[in-house]
Amino acid sequence: MLTTKACSPACAFFRCGRRALQIKKSKPWCSFANDYCDVKRCAYVQCIRGKLISGNMCGLTVKRLTVDRLRPEDFDIDIELKGKLAKRLGRDKDIV
Repeated sequence: MLTTKACSPACAFFRCGRRALQIKKSKPWCSFANDYCDVKRCAYVQCIRGKLISGNMCGLTVKRLTVDRLRPEDFDIDIELKGKLAKRLGRDKDIV
């Protein structure tokens, strides 16, 4: 897994499940626990976009690793044409 950032209450997509988040003195305050909001330990953290991954980490900061397993050379397509279309294109022309 690549380095991910922890979810933070400053994010526009962050929501408290208990609706207890307040900003006091420019710090997030949880009125449910009467303490500063600790995102890593809180069970009520939600992401509007649904990108919250385990450990309350932000899934928006994760970059995907994609690998092409099939190459275009792996496909062999044989198309047999019939009728007028075969006469117009001819047998020696490649249509793909």
